[in-house]
Amino acid sequence: MHANVIRLHDTDRVAPGRLDPETITTPAPEHRAPTRLTPLPTTGPYPPLFAVLGAHGGAGTSTLTRWWAHSADTGMAWPASTRTTQRVVIAARDCIPGLTAAADRLREWHGGLAPAGVTVVGLVVSAARPGRVPAAVRRYRRIVEDLVDGAIWSIEWHEELIVCELDDLAQFAPNDSPPPRRVALSTAVPMDVHRAGTAITARIAASRQQISPKASGT
Repeated sequence: MHANVIRLHDTDRVAPGRLDPETITTPAPEHRAPTRLTPLPTTGPYPPLFAVLGAHGGAGTSTLTRWWAHSADTGMAWPASTRTTQRVVIAARDCIPGLTAAADRLREWHGGLAPAGVTVVGLVVSAARPGRVPAAVRRYRRIVEDLVDGAIWSIEWHEELIVCELDDLAQFAPNDSPPPRRVALSTAVPMDVHRAGTAITARIAASRQQISPKASGT
């Protein structure tokens, strides 16, 4: 139960944010994600800024992409079309099977098995049940964090989701103010969802700033 990763110094042939593919044990072919060739859906006024990829069934991609208005649901497939974003946030349940599936997706990407152009922004783990996360899960989560350089965000258990339709959920957009505490999910997104959406947006903005000087030749 480990992520099979060795960190080496960056080399010119390794893309930013990725580990050297030679240090990665990639998942067997039957455990790899499929590829989505069609463009991602645009459900709002602008094309999606990032895609949410489910590491396994029931990872919560539909709920997360409803909450984050600037995202799109790519199901369990890597987005291969260059017509829409190829920035990916991987989603998983906060349990051993969920984290193991997330590690498979991350090792695929680091190992060069995801479609060309895909960039993994980070990992979102949603609570698998109410209450405290078992110690074994927390320990394994810390191992998987190494595969996303610590870019991992947790979503708590929200009981109200059991009785809510997706279309009734409030949405988060970049620059939205923090929501009030103890508010209905139809009125505002939960604080942890707002916090994760803000952090993902900031991480993407920071990566753009790092790329811009190189693109301009300065």
